[in-house]
Amino acid sequence: MNITKLLRDGLLFITFCVGLQSCKTDKDMEISSAFQNYTPEKVQLLEYNSKSITIAWDFIKDARSYTVQLLSSPDSDYPLYTYTTDDEDYYEFASLNPRQSYYARVRANYPNSATSNWIYVQQNSEKARIIPQYGIVDQDFEIIYIKNIQASNSTLTAEWSFTDFANMDSEITKSFDLYLYKDPACTDLEISWKNITGIFAASTTSLPKPLRFTFSGLAANTSYYLKVKDNASSFETPAFAMKTANSASIQVASNPTVTGDVILHQDFRNFIHGGDILFKAGGYNATTAAGRAQWHKAQGDNPVNTDLGQSFCDLGAEFNVFDGGNVTIDYTKGVGMEGWGKSGNTSTRPGYIKIGGSGAVGILYTPILSYSGNLKTVEVSFKAAVYSEGLNNYCDKIVIENIEGSQFSAKGAISNLASVIKKDSKALDISDAIGKFENYTVTLTNVSPNSRIAFSSDPSGTSTNKTRFLIDDIIIKLK
Repeated sequence: MNITKLLRDGLLFITFCVGLQSCKTDKDMEISSAFQNYTPEKVQLLEYNSKSITIAWDFIKDARSYTVQLLSSPDSDYPLYTYTTDDEDYYEFASLNPRQSYYARVRANYPNSATSNWIYVQQNSEKARIIPQYGIVDQDFEIIYIKNIQASNSTLTAEWSFTDFANMDSEITKSFDLYLYKDPACTDLEISWKNITGIFAASTTSLPKPLRFTFSGLAANTSYYLKVKDNASSFETPAFAMKTANSASIQVASNPTVTGDVILHQDFRNFIHGGDILFKAGGYNATTAAGRAQWHKAQGDNPVNTDLGQSFCDLGAEFNVFDGGNVTIDYTKGVGMEGWGKSGNTSTRPGYIKIGGSGAVGILYTPILSYSGNLKTVEVSFKAAVYSEGLNNYCDKIVIENIEGSQFSAKGAISNLASVIKKDSKALDISDAIGKFENYTVTLTNVSPNSRIAFSSDPSGTSTNKTRFLIDDIIIKLK
């Protein structure tokens, strides 16, 4: 027997067998499922704050380690964050987005790569939705709440909040982007304002100072869709549907002669600039000489970046539509006030006008009521509201007058106030019109084709600083 040959053949056989074993592929390797049901117990949200989520669980026998994950949706298989530990029964995920939704799960890991099933933090038998700012919330929890505050035929006012309007004082210094679209798919942009920061906190009026904004210069009876973006978290709301009011059909008569013929109608719909003092909302402004040289509709993507001086403003911002800083005749014509006149403060507000100043009478004069015939009686209807700053109200009565003999400068400022002839006058108490417009109607007599109608602060209110009011929707017709 050849011993050497036997040894050689034996070694070859052993080598061959080892080689066969090494040819076994990974697909032939199976991870044990014996531990699938040996899951961590009491998986829970242990703690949270505005930047972190702490997930905890109970140790389980024979587990070598634990893996905990955060996901962006309940059914995702692509974790945002993963952590594995062999000696802890909790983990804090830090530096999170305060208002993003997260879903948390934990599994136990065993020898030879065996694992348990995933166990999710639960709420009422569902995978819990966790937001660092709020903890576990309902699946339909709204991150930003939006309210429709008011709608006129040319304006929409919205309010928003992260805290369900419960703690808005802590939110007014945040930065937001506002987007108003003309379609529900949010592809047709009407206007956006970006990086609105602190305009609500900066207002000179007293609290409350809610997060409100008035979009002006809009089409009547039209649906719009608002999105609000919080720049701190980059969270953007779903589209919120709003609709402007329908415009009343009012036809001004070309030759008014009979009862009911409308002589004049002004709804101030081209007043797009100024803060909304009535509804406590920010708004648009025109801040440069270029912006006030001609009236320009504020529209498109963040018009604050244009050379027209468009910008956003707090609710206290205003300027005199006739002769405020850098306001030209062309701007006054653009807002539809050609032929009108003023004495004292008559300032732009979104969709309406403010009359009167601090302890000073203001007067708004209509154009001359040109019509054929002799003296007439007219019915003057309008909406009016008290000017308020916080809890302080600055009007009780206003005066409506039929006047003759007035003279105005090229920019509409009266030049002969002392010699104006008052043909008829009516005083109205509007003290109930707080936070809203109320409808009023007066009848004036002895109106001639050369008359103007004057809407005035009550001079008796100057000593008590009760001289400021708001007016809208003026209609004058023959009676």
